[in-house]
Amino acid sequence: MKRKLFGKIFLLLILQGITHSVFAQESNSLAETDEQYAERMAYLSASVSEQNSIMSSSCSINWSKDLFNSEVSLDVQKAEIPLPSGKSTAVNRIQMELPSLIKDPLLSIYVDDTDTLGSMVLKGSLTLEQLTKIISNGKQTPAYFAPNGKDLLTSHSIKLQELGSLFVKHHTPYTLKAPLENIASRPYSGIIIDARGTLPVQGEFTSNKVEPCLFPKIYDDEMSLLYERNMVDPTIAKEKSIAFYGCDIDKKSYKDKVGDDPLWITAKKVYGINRCDPVISKKDYLKITSVPANLELLKQGKVVIILDKEQLTHKVSAPLKNKNYYIAYQKLRKFFYENKVPDTVVIEAPTGIQISVQDLKFIADSPKLLPEERPRIATIAESLKRITESNNFTILVEGHTADVDKPNGQLILSIQRAQAIIDALVENGVDKSLFTYKGYGGTEPIADNSTAEGRAQNRRVEITVMPKSSYVQTK
Repeated sequence: MKRKLFGKIFLLLILQGITHSVFAQESNSLAETDEQYAERMAYLSASVSEQNSIMSSSCSINWSKDLFNSEVSLDVQKAEIPLPSGKSTAVNRIQMELPSLIKDPLLSIYVDDTDTLGSMVLKGSLTLEQLTKIISNGKQTPAYFAPNGKDLLTSHSIKLQELGSLFVKHHTPYTLKAPLENIASRPYSGIIIDARGTLPVQGEFTSNKVEPCLFPKIYDDEMSLLYERNMVDPTIAKEKSIAFYGCDIDKKSYKDKVGDDPLWITAKKVYGINRCDPVISKKDYLKITSVPANLELLKQGKVVIILDKEQLTHKVSAPLKNKNYYIAYQKLRKFFYENKVPDTVVIEAPTGIQISVQDLKFIADSPKLLPEERPRIATIAESLKRITESNNFTILVEGHTADVDKPNGQLILSIQRAQAIIDALVENGVDKSLFTYKGYGGTEPIADNSTAEGRAQNRRVEITVMPKSSYVQTK
């Protein structure tokens, strides 16, 4: 296994909260049964049954208020904490266990059009120590007892901007060059982009709602970049974020963000792997870029994006990694080992059980699989049919290409290849209704693109068998 891929696998293990000693224990406990392994791993991931749980948390996000909220409950009777003398012990227990309870929902937050907090950890742009520190420094209400007298309750909140500030690395913002084309325009006090509703996805034959993220980008319909984090004064980007989200269509609601006379723009499309980036018309792009004072608005972060309310305020789920999930993982791992499937790696990722299918052979610059891939796809399909019989899983197929300096073409090709893999798996008997897909182009290499061997590894599809999400995490 290549060093870079091993590094990714090791980071995935760390992201699960598995320490080196536990990893060694997993490797050495040859006598451990699948059931014992599953029970231990379910506990480490904070997903035990409700009957056995001592603590639970339910998480939600409110982008318009810049908050990630968690409602936490500790059953003091199950924890065997004597009352009333043990209340401080119970509060300390909550504070100690809180990071493991809310980590997975938190890691699902979109950073930008391609990354989540979880993927930023894998890339090394964010450490779990930084995340734990932010959780520990979050605002927590005084603990109080529920009417049943046995559950100690508290609320915990994190400012989303505290997370965003970790990714602001630039010291000097840059300004767009004056466009070759200009139109008549005038200075405005700010920019409002109405991106409500379902919009066509740029470059794809589908549609989607715009998803909020920490660092949205804004493009015009010719894919000229208008706005991104490095255009904003770093002090403002760290302290106030680069865009404010809201759902109110009254301009007066955003006066403190964009002033009395904002430019109102209606988004035409949405772009990005995570569907986070509004696309506006070329005319609206030029209304901003033709006037230096309007470019200054970008530097000051005077941008509001209006979305539907349900996009901004909702519960945040995390994969339910219970005992049954880890038993399924063990079975899948053994299946691939016993069937000796070539260039295929099974790992336990934050979002589920990931099957990385490398060196996929397609017709050049085409989504059509070569016939020699049929046996491998048929074996993978057999494994997926077995694991999804319980109806507890869905399947995400993510396409990746080698990077040959054709980003737009690579993105479209990666989407088409992901769809081709789904079609091949369905032909082999996997239920089509289980699938979703994404394409990443060449943006997430696992090997060196300058060599033929590296490009072969990067030309891959990752199939993630995802447990159905749970809005309540237990431990």
